[in-house]
Amino acid sequence: MTTLITLSKDWDGMPPAFIEGALLAANANPAAMEPDTWLPVLMHGGLTEEEPAEITTADRAAILAHFENQYLMIKAGEYELPAVLQWQEAVGLSEAMGHFAEGFLAVWPYVEGNWSEKPLSDGTARMLSALLTTCMLMMDEADTLAQMADAGVESMPEPQTLYASLPLMITEVVMAADELQQGGSAAQSVNPYKGVGRNDLCPCGSGKKFKQCCGKHQ
Repeated sequence: MTTLITLSKDWDGMPPAFIEGALLAANANPAAMEPDTWLPVLMHGGLTEEEPAEITTADRAAILAHFENQYLMIKAGEYELPAVLQWQEAVGLSEAMGHFAEGFLAVWPYVEGNWSEKPLSDGTARMLSALLTTCMLMMDEADTLAQMADAGVESMPEPQTLYASLPLMITEVVMAADELQQGGSAAQSVNPYKGVGRNDLCPCGSGKKFKQCCGKHQ
């Protein structure tokens, strides 16, 4: 089981769950980017009204090691969300899940433009959209559902279904980003749909059965 990062006792930045989400967003980048572009977000959370404290050398090394370990575990098909971030029906949305989504969305603006410059398959585009929607729901479910209703969005899976599919979405999007960054067209070494039945709802959030959506060409 993957664990959340542990930083120095003097760490004065965002909480570990926020950092987990932020680093996954940085790993979901289809173009190379210097860590110094997004590292400050881990201190100020995306709010720059005040000058944040600098990250110490020790904490920076720990963060970048965790960042690299996330990537390697996803590539090996071994990454799992830390237990505190996994959806449990009996618990519902936790504060840690909200922090995770906040971290992912705080770093996403630095990554988003690189996706718009890449050719995406329909499946990757849907999975990416589903991942962002899921993070928005995790931050504020009621408001996000209201906005979607106002926009006329229909046939969307229940939020709980999306929360449960979050690990699959992360794997798919990070693997797609890696393939785009490498510029290759080889099949992914990890099967992101492992465990999804052909008659299950597609985890991309289309509302269709898997065999009629992302599983059509699997």
